[in-house]
Amino acid sequence: MGKKILILLLLFATIISFVSCGTGRLIDNGGKISQVPAPSNRFIPSQNINTEKEKDAPFRFVVMADSRGSDKGINTKAISKTFESIKKIDPQPQFAVMPGDLVGGAESYSEIKAQLLNFKNTVTKYYPIDFFYPGFGNHEASAGTDGELAFEEVFSEIKANFLEGYHNTVYYFDKNDTRFYMLNSNHPGEGHIISDAQLNWIKANTDTNKKHNLYFFHEPAFPSGSHVGSSLDANQLQRDKFWEIIDQSVNPIAFCGHEHNYTRRHINSDFNETINGRAFKFSKLVYQVTTGTFGAPVYKDYTDKKNVDVPPIPEYHFTVIDISNNKIQITVYNLDGKVLDQFEQ
Repeated sequence: MGKKILILLLLFATIISFVSCGTGRLIDNGGKISQVPAPSNRFIPSQNINTEKEKDAPFRFVVMADSRGSDKGINTKAISKTFESIKKIDPQPQFAVMPGDLVGGAESYSEIKAQLLNFKNTVTKYYPIDFFYPGFGNHEASAGTDGELAFEEVFSEIKANFLEGYHNTVYYFDKNDTRFYMLNSNHPGEGHIISDAQLNWIKANTDTNKKHNLYFFHEPAFPSGSHVGSSLDANQLQRDKFWEIIDQSVNPIAFCGHEHNYTRRHINSDFNETINGRAFKFSKLVYQVTTGTFGAPVYKDYTDKKNVDVPPIPEYHFTVIDISNNKIQITVYNLDGKVLDQFEQ
């Protein structure tokens, strides 16, 4: 009996020694004993914690549209001064979003591609190409489908999720907890509208967990001046179907160009209407920011004043957006660094 107790004690001591030495541990694997590596003493932070911290990290980007001109399709002087001004910003933006009319346009594939390449070569003197998220406007569309083909080839570096059939002119990407949608209001055969194909694509790619949803498109949904009647308001039913999606998304803001000035207006229930028996009821206050020229000739027209917070300012400008602590702060500068507008959402 004494020998049996002694043997058991020795066996128990051996097991304890094996585990405590740190070389491994014993597990029961379906009746078989296996050895697995000992855990490292190095602390490995939770991936979920890192992801949450990253989602809440502040970031900055810039928005500008309409830089067409007479220098091989662009206004080189204004573009250069714009990016020289942006270079002085501290902290620096992480990227730029540019919703259309970057060039003057042409009817042939070769000409429109040459203009887009000229634009690309000009802006990449200041930032690398992956800094830019370009959009498609009515002047790029002057070459029809060839304009979209040229756009797709020149800006092949865009990294995003694309809608098929639009040659990389319709896409979305995420930055932290914000989703960015770039849309095409000038697809050949779909002028002055955000098509049903795009609307269905937005719905299919909506993430209700995002804290902000930003929409970029060239032609304003609610123009205030020179392009009243020749923007998305040319088809009010389609416009309202689009705006209904914006209104129903989480913390939305819309950015556009086309009218060559800076204008801000808010869209809310004052714009509710019934079209062809369909009632549109907007429940949110959503800003439409027209940031419409860093090179194209300025427009002063001001004809639709409903809910306009900042009337048209006919100056070259760019818009800086800071997203931090679940808030969006927007500051608009002219090319001399003067603040034209500032607001928070």
